[in-house]
Amino acid sequence: MKTEHTTKKGQVAIEFLAVVAFFLLISVPVFLYFYTSAPQKEYYAILSQAEVAADEFIKYGELVGTQGNGTSISRVIVLPKNVDRVNLNGSHASLHISSGGLESDIVRTGSVTFKEASFPINDGGSYMFTFTNVDGNVNVTKK
Repeated sequence: MKTEHTTKKGQVAIEFLAVVAFFLLISVPVFLYFYTSAPQKEYYAILSQAEVAADEFIKYGELVGTQGNGTSISRVIVLPKNVDRVNLNGSHASLHISSGGLESDIVRTGSVTFKEASFPINDGGSYMFTFTNVDGNVNVTKK
């Protein structure tokens, strides 16, 4: 009888180890995938946020540009982290991004004529920009 009882304990232990091994076989690769892809996904999120910000520069520039000389509005535009420069030139709004050794420029074009301007950005966040129509050109200043 002792051998039969001991065999059942051994079988239970082996079954338990098999379940643990199966769990590890499934969970370790999934964990490694998410762990290694997290920085890349963060970079793509930053790019998406920068695209929205560039679209806002164009949208507000077009709004002021169509309203006539002297029109002025101030708007808060949220810039994601790792944006280090905003350039406005002609019909282009460009945001330069540096993140983890990767560099990108997000460029949007619209039916607006910006007076050339460049704004260094120290870190992401909310910034107040004033858009002013001066003789058909849109002048943008950062407060």
